[in-house]
Amino acid sequence: MDKKSVNFKKLYYGFPVILISYYDENDVPNITTLSSSFTLTNMICLGIGNNSYALNQIKKVKDFVVNIPDRNLMKEMDICGYLSGNKSRKFELTGLTPVQSSIIKAPMIKECPISIECSLTNVTELEDFKGITTIFAAIKGRCVSTDLLDDEEHLIYSLLNPVLYVGDNANKTYRYTEKYKSDNSGSFI
Repeated sequence: MDKKSVNFKKLYYGFPVILISYYDENDVPNITTLSSSFTLTNMICLGIGNNSYALNQIKKVKDFVVNIPDRNLMKEMDICGYLSGNKSRKFELTGLTPVQSSIIKAPMIKECPISIECSLTNVTELEDFKGITTIFAAIKGRCVSTDLLDDEEHLIYSLLNPVLYVGDNANKTYRYTEKYKSDNSGSFI
């Protein structure tokens, strides 16, 4: 396989798009879209912009839910990623349904097939990468649509249909864009 050195500012090689839901400090439910995350056992790490309204609220309220949308929610992902929660009530704008978690003080998104309930443990502003903050959280619970579980309550991987964020800095898109293509080219971190 031949390879060529490239000068991409960023390279998105397929990251799941996630919807973070939380209550703000006034108990108003809200949502933001991210594409930078990973989990290890009962820990999750998210990358988010320093000036994000969601970041500032999560630092105050501590609890949030990582929701894994499928491709049926492409339009809602765009709305939640490009409008500020400071000026928008995204549950109302998108028509998505907040469902209170039974174990943390945060709303799950009913329409997302997977929801991961989290409590903030650590926030780190990265000195070498200005403008980016990593947040670490303990996973307190996981909820999965019964449509994605077999009789023994194991995940049916073949039915999981996450949306991936892919591309370079000049051209970014979602994988699974047959029904909806975003005209936006911003970043979800």
